[in-house]
Amino acid sequence: MKRLSLVAALGTALLLGACSSAPKVVNYRGGELKGVIEVKRSAVELTEGGLPQAKAILLNDAGTTQPFEYKFVWFDANDMPLDDNDRPWRPASLSGGDEMTVSGTGPNDRAKKFQIQIRKPHGVTN
Repeated sequence: MKRLSLVAALGTALLLGACSSAPKVVNYRGGELKGVIEVKRSAVELTEGGLPQAKAILLNDAGTTQPFEYKFVWFDANDMPLDDNDRPWRPASLSGGDEMTVSGTGPNDRAKKFQIQIRKPHGVTN
């Protein structure tokens, strides 16, 4: 069963990679948490309305619970940010060695690339 899931995941990745209009990851900015909270895997699907939705599996490589904040920043085909100041930081916490899935939807159909940003909690999300 695991092998079938792996084949399906690889097929989906190849299909997304073959479609030049499919959004893709630009990079991951982990700041002070880089090496602690890592992106294990990410993918993009288009919603029924045609907006891109990014999903990422985050892994806590530390042995202790890590509180953090995250957001997705979307870019157009020319690598210009579409909404980097409009998206709120979302609080989260991840136990040591655990993983979780986070998702974010692009602001419009011009969103072609995304970046996952993760930081230590700042108290007020903005």
